Amino acid sequence: MRVKSYSKRQSGGVKLSANFTVAEFACHDGSDTVLISEELVALLQKIRDRFGKPVTINSAYRTAAWNTKQGGAPKSQHLLGKAADITIAGVSPLTIAQYAEFLQPGAGGIGVYKTFTHVDVRDTRTRWDSRSGSEKAVLGWPGYREASELDKAVDKLAAAGVIDSPDRWKSGNWTKRAVELLIIKMAAKV
Repeated sequence: MRVKSYSKRQSGGVKLSANFTVAEFACHDGSDTVLISEELVALLQKIRDRFGKPVTINSAYRTAAWNTKQGGAPKSQHLLGKAADITIAGVSPLTIAQYAEFLQPGAGGIGVYKTFTHVDVRDTRTRWDSRSGSEKAVLGWPGYREASELDKAVDKLAAAGVIDSPDRWKSGNWTKRAVELLIIKMAAKV
């Protein structure tokens, strides 16, 4: 996908997707030019949709001078408009990284820090962990999986008060007696 150049003054309020505007990607040095990858916007929108909460972009496009001032890597994807450092209230940086890994398992950059997650849409694949304060390469951030039909049904029954211990029901390890008790509870609700 393409990287587009915008003017923050002229296009700052332009919506790039359902939840993101040009101004959110602007460099914090006050410069007018903003480079933004369409692929990055699409990735961030998927993350926003999944968690159902605003994604705060702490840093996206950076000019070379601002990148240097921030201690950014000399060949940072931020310089190309292909990276964002993000947070979501109530969602850990690791959880965001796990979902980003699910979305782009074979490419892109994903870095986990103490207070934010770095995501980028480079062609190659790289992963790192900087939560300790020093960057360490890692193999990736597995752990996210889409909810199965069983998971959704268990959540619905738990919300209705029919079952407790939803994790046990999602595991699939049920005894015959547990299933019988579930059927009796469900019948009582009908």
